[in-house]
Amino acid sequence: MKTRNLILLTTLCLLACTNQRKKQDISTQPTKQNKEVHYAKGFRINRFKDYTQLIVRNPWDSTKVLDTYILVDRNKKLPAQLPEGTVVRVPVERVAFASSVHAGMWNQLNKAQRTVGVCEPEYFSIPVIREGLKQGKIADLGMATAINIEKLISAAPEVLIISPFENTKRTEFEKVDIAVVKDASYMEESPLGRAEWIKFEAAFTNESKQADRIFGRIEKNYLELCNKVSATKNRPTVFTEKKFGDVWYIAGGKSYLGRFLQDAGANYLWKELDQSGSAPIAFEKVYSKAIKADYWLLKYNDVHTDMTYESLKNEYNLYANFDAFKQKHIFAINTGKTPFYESGSMEPDLVLADMVHIFHPELLPGYKPRYYFNLEKDK
Repeated sequence: MKTRNLILLTTLCLLACTNQRKKQDISTQPTKQNKEVHYAKGFRINRFKDYTQLIVRNPWDSTKVLDTYILVDRNKKLPAQLPEGTVVRVPVERVAFASSVHAGMWNQLNKAQRTVGVCEPEYFSIPVIREGLKQGKIADLGMATAINIEKLISAAPEVLIISPFENTKRTEFEKVDIAVVKDASYMEESPLGRAEWIKFEAAFTNESKQADRIFGRIEKNYLELCNKVSATKNRPTVFTEKKFGDVWYIAGGKSYLGRFLQDAGANYLWKELDQSGSAPIAFEKVYSKAIKADYWLLKYNDVHTDMTYESLKNEYNLYANFDAFKQKHIFAINTGKTPFYESGSMEPDLVLADMVHIFHPELLPGYKPRYYFNLEKDK
């Protein structure tokens, strides 16, 4: 009896497995699954015979999926059966950007000319986009946090690419049948991980091979610099940014900025801060911890003039008490004159080179910085 029951159970299991396979169309078997993403943790690419599936992980809950995109060749008939997700015909011919970061990726892929709308155009410096805005061919969609829906409808993009924030809603976009693509690259914990999102963007333009070449070059340069730094024993202390109001937003030790500083051979004072984002810390605590730091790195935005040690002191006189101020070891990026947010995420090798030049100048003799400049010495 036991033998008969065992045979019956085995038969039922085999039938169940057989039925499950029959229900699964052969076209749903991936031909290439997540083998082209090596550093980025926030997305994966699954390539199938009739479509490509892009899965974006929820940055705030890694057990969940934030969104899924099903990319289908625009010149082929839409498959009868597709998995759940936002269907996008590729290559995308009309795109809108809520952030200049993503436009920078499309520019590297030579596809920025497909832009029909942007948010906060003052942050875009790509020539073809600036010219399009000037001629009225590219719409000003307003603030990224309050997009002008009427202008968006008029621009008629096929996709709108945004940086998602926790609890982001897209109800208003669904009403106008615009695919909202959530690029969460800013949540990556490593510079190479963030740069690898160019492969995500390239899937919408059919430029995956080009993206592989671009990222391959970035990866090679970045790792070569890391190798140079690895032999150095000196690790100067460093802190970053300025106070905002009554607090100082400090990047966590697991943030991509924290990783940059580590790879550049510096001793980041908040490397033990166990988070990938930033944390508000009282000025007094930052003051006491960073007062003797060797270096100070920061960013500011001024399209008219560059910051000096004197103007920084005038902004808040206690800044002058930091050793980094006294030793003239403050290096800054003027985002009003340098397209750091537009191109920096896709040039981590150059950002790292700037940092290595700051902390270990002997490793890069004759180097000319791209982003970070001493407040006065490099002028």
